[in-house]
Amino acid sequence: MEQFLTNDEQIHNIIKNINITRTLFLSSIIIGEPFIGKKRLATSLFPSAIVVDAAIEDVNETIKELDEVIIINFEKVKNIDNLNFSNKRIIAIASYIGNKKLIDDKFAFIYQMPSLQERQSDIKLLANYFLQEAKVNLMIDRDIELDYDALDITHNIQSLKKSVYRTLLYASSSASDIETIIYNFLMQEYNEADGDIYKRFLPLYERPLIQAGLDKFGSQLKLSSILGINRNTLRKKINELQLN
Repeated sequence: MEQFLTNDEQIHNIIKNINITRTLFLSSIIIGEPFIGKKRLATSLFPSAIVVDAAIEDVNETIKELDEVIIINFEKVKNIDNLNFSNKRIIAIASYIGNKKLIDDKFAFIYQMPSLQERQSDIKLLANYFLQEAKVNLMIDRDIELDYDALDITHNIQSLKKSVYRTLLYASSSASDIETIIYNFLMQEYNEADGDIYKRFLPLYERPLIQAGLDKFGSQLKLSSILGINRNTLRKKINELQLN
């Protein structure tokens, strides 16, 4: 059975309501943004259900011989009014509602699942889960502290997971790893016709060098001393690189 992780009260209410009617032959639909866990929620509640993808299958034909079905990408279904859900336990998943009247007619229960942005209590929970998963998958054995406010949730769980993996890779990279990354990047960018490549890529090194120093020490005077450059030169670099 797939695990569904949540601390969110709205989702707990959805789970509670679905569990109350899960033994009945009724149709329900879960609606919400992409990558918020709709399919995982449905399969965790109905682990034995057959999953049908409306984007690539003829739903009406596919479900004729099935009693319990999870239909993903339900917004892709054509001729919704022709679907026969009689004596079937249907859980549909959709990113949006098309014809609201048809949806109301077809489904006994309609659940609106909140986005990750609306589930602040789930961000830390899922981020820590992905962090442990990433440490195992990437074979990295060290403690990493996540900045939860800096994690990317613009595409819900998809971008959250990606940003956690990226954070772990960044935090565990050695000087040799960084050199290899830069080398591979420059090998793709080098162009014999480009005679200004040194100047174009110099900020690639200067920007993180100076920004990290500013963030760490909070003083241009102290940073100029540590870098061994004149304070006016440092200030000029900061302006050129448009750093804070």
